[in-house]
Amino acid sequence: MEKTGKKENFSEKELPIDTQNEIKEEIISELENKKSNTGQEIFIEDLPYWTRVAILEEGKTFEILLDMHNGQDDFSAGNIYKGKIVDVVPSMQAVFINIGSEKNAYLFVPSRNKIEKYKSGDEIIVQIKKESIDSKGAKVSDNPTIPGKYVVLTMEKKIGISKKIASNFEKARIRKILAKLENEIKSEDIGIVARTEAQDTPEELIKEDFERLLKVYQEIKEKIKNSPAPTLLWSDSDIIRKAIRDYSSVRLKRVVSNSEEKLKKAQEYIKEFLPGTHESVKFELSDSPFIFQKYGIEEDFQNALKDEIEIEGGIRLIFNETEAFTAIDVNTASFTGTENLDITAYQANLISAKEIIRQLRLRKIGGIIIVDFIDVKGQKLKRKLFSEIKRIIEKDKERTKVFGITRLGLVEISRKKSGYSLKKILMSKCPTCKNGYVSSDILKIHETILKISKYQGKIVKVSPENFKILDDIVKKLKLDVRLQIKYGLGKWEVAI
Repeated sequence: MEKTGKKENFSEKELPIDTQNEIKEEIISELENKKSNTGQEIFIEDLPYWTRVAILEEGKTFEILLDMHNGQDDFSAGNIYKGKIVDVVPSMQAVFINIGSEKNAYLFVPSRNKIEKYKSGDEIIVQIKKESIDSKGAKVSDNPTIPGKYVVLTMEKKIGISKKIASNFEKARIRKILAKLENEIKSEDIGIVARTEAQDTPEELIKEDFERLLKVYQEIKEKIKNSPAPTLLWSDSDIIRKAIRDYSSVRLKRVVSNSEEKLKKAQEYIKEFLPGTHESVKFELSDSPFIFQKYGIEEDFQNALKDEIEIEGGIRLIFNETEAFTAIDVNTASFTGTENLDITAYQANLISAKEIIRQLRLRKIGGIIIVDFIDVKGQKLKRKLFSEIKRIIEKDKERTKVFGITRLGLVEISRKKSGYSLKKILMSKCPTCKNGYVSSDILKIHETILKISKYQGKIVKVSPENFKILDDIVKKLKLDVRLQIKYGLGKWEVAI
């Protein structure tokens, strides 16, 4: 693919070294210091067909959580179950478990020697790591964890600290705290791991978090004793709770929702996970049901489903998700930087790197990621770029690692998989060409409702096939629109 609008074999006019350095500093300074004082914001949009939560940092969307209201039992990632083994397949190193879902859950056993301990008919405690999708059952682990804000309880004896905490002093401080907490669970077969958020957190807050988790563990323990398999032992499906527990910080300034009930929930969770912060957070009830659209988040959501997006300066990013890995191509397109092409390439790559990491978070992409950046000739700029990519990645909540730049100029990244990507959840393989993706019905419903909402005070005509479902949603949202059936319209077409 052509990477720039200019020829590759150019005759570059070298700028004086001092001038180049000044330009580099200006570029870096400009990119690093464009910050507002908006802090962190959470937007909760509750619609009849789904609930979405967006977490914004300095006015930019970095996380979107989604809970679809599909009328089915909720077998969400993080949920813990008491299940029953229905089949053991040593050749596949697989154990199939009935957890009460339509399809049996799947447990991969990494060691062939260990598979012998699993017997059909035995009861087993498992946690969903990857939700069921298409014809695949949920992927589970038999080492469940109960996450808190600052620590995680594990169902095995262990003491650990997040690898993202680099300070030796801070590690030593946290180890002392964990040692005290360990004394309280000596008689139990459980362990404690300090999360990254534990860094610089007062001991009393870490202890409070631990005591909350210990209470949850005792409740799970009682259910294990008294409930038959299959049964749900603990649910982690509340996305508002997840947003505040896993992504919010003391920098949280505002929470906006279209639902009074969801806003109250957010207030309760902030009191629980961010004590002392509640008084400084502004809570707003929106008069519009479509707050993602009202606050400009809808565009970020829709872009996260596209294969190709345009970012700052006309740079284009092309995403190709496959079963094995995700390939990302950076194309400068209409981007113009300085007169020095190497610095222009560096500038384009730095802008792209920031957006790529943001997109990985928005799109929920994990596994192996290969990025084809614009070729930078100078070794110093190449090393600087690699260093900047590593620094940007450190802000990702998921375990993410950059391995280096290959001889072909590709950057290799690995990111922990935590379920399916947004695209795989909301889109499916095109039944005609088998290559592209098409929107799911729930995505089409949402897009159609957004179109209908633009015609307040009018009569909107829809196809007979979808009239009832769309009419029900319009009434629930109390939109000032009246729907009528019109034959001959396409399934998702609307007309005035």
